[in-house]
Amino acid sequence: MNKNDFVELLEYNQWAKERLLNSLAQVKPEDFEKDMHSSHGGIKGTLFHMVNAENIWVSRLEGEQIIPLDISQLKGVQEFRSVWDDLDNRLSGLIAGVNDEQLKSRMEYQDSKGNKYFQPRIWAFSQLFNHFTYHRGQIVALQRQLGYKPVNTDLIGFYSEKRS
Repeated sequence: MNKNDFVELLEYNQWAKERLLNSLAQVKPEDFEKDMHSSHGGIKGTLFHMVNAENIWVSRLEGEQIIPLDISQLKGVQEFRSVWDDLDNRLSGLIAGVNDEQLKSRMEYQDSKGNKYFQPRIWAFSQLFNHFTYHRGQIVALQRQLGYKPVNTDLIGFYSEKRS
């Protein structure tokens, strides 16, 4: 993969995020908060996990200290959108500022348990986009279980819409 691939994945991710958040704006507050006993509880817990993971990885890629997010500050879709948009702007800046050689360069970071890692930056970017796709699928399943009709966030849908 190269920088152009990540630029396109960023564009896809932002497209899918907007579609997902717009569909979640239709979800009743009690369903948004409901614990569905999924990996991260329910819709809100899974969204928080996604936003928090982006916060962690973007901070690592920037070489900055991770400032934890507080789920109690994110009451509904609009609050999630605001925080997520800020994170996406940071991620966009990272991708814009990196070249193909830098993508291959190693970065050092620590996980939440203090374990140190030295990995190519390309792995971190790949992890981010793959992670989002995985959890969007979980949210789609939760929406279906709650009786909502979720939107299509598949990559092929993005390509079809982008090229039409």
